Amino acid sequence: MGTPKLGNCSRCGKLFLRIRNFCDECYQKQEDDFLKAAAFLRDFPGSTIQEVNEATKVTVAQIRQFIWDGRILVSDLPNLSYPCETCGNMIRAGRTCSTCIETLNKLASQINNEKNEINQERNGKTGGYIKNYL
Repeated sequence: MGTPKLGNCSRCGKLFLRIRNFCDECYQKQEDDFLKAAAFLRDFPGSTIQEVNEATKVTVAQIRQFIWDGRILVSDLPNLSYPCETCGNMIRAGRTCSTCIETLNKLASQINNEKNEINQERNGKTGGYIKNYL
């Protein structure tokens, strides 16, 4: 690993010696937020993400990031879910709900089909003259 470089904090913009993506102050705030959220969930395991947010003032986005990072395990918390990044429906795993994934897969399939049709049309038109005479 190379020597650390100077960089700007991705949260506050402050110049710092880059060891991680954000400065020590922002890192400490994140750790304090985690401790607040984890303590609340330990005391009230049936809480929703909105209840954790209201009681601790830790943002929903930050709580969601703790879940994605594996620092908060939703398997132990029956009511803890977070919004899908695409539609906002509440989910317990991943970043996107199954409905949005299905829609995206259908759209990707349609695009691939259209590309294949265009390629087939091009292949049928180009080179046909030469193929007939070879």
